[in-house]
Amino acid sequence: MITVVSSTEDRQACYAIRTTVFVEEQKVPAELELDDLEDRCVHFLARENGVPSGTARLLDRGYAKVQRVAVVKAARGTGLGRRLMEAVLDHAKAAGFTEARLSAQVSAIAFYERLGFVAEGPEFDDAGIAHRLMTKAL
Repeated sequence: MITVVSSTEDRQACYAIRTTVFVEEQKVPAELELDDLEDRCVHFLARENGVPSGTARLLDRGYAKVQRVAVVKAARGTGLGRRLMEAVLDHAKAAGFTEARLSAQVSAIAFYERLGFVAEGPEFDDAGIAHRLMTKAL
């Protein structure tokens, strides 16, 4: 089940997933993970058997900027990430966006390509991890 976050409790579940995936697993500095854009974003929470297992956020930049996509280790490879991204993109399209963009970790480019995103430009460093810009028409 994937929902748009509307409660403080669900927002905290999103933050907990992001902390586990980005800060603990990928060693992103904690001070970089939560930022001043949190309240401007639409947050999504995915549950597997009622357990918070994935999250993403969507920021209006004049295009749909997809950020902080994270799935807990136990739910990887189950299709949850694909379903989460499809929900985010469906929401963005329904909101009137015609383009989605994201900064993909290089290791995840193939995942986003399967969703129709196209990599653009050179690699760049974000929090010590190589990324590339990716775009998709909605």
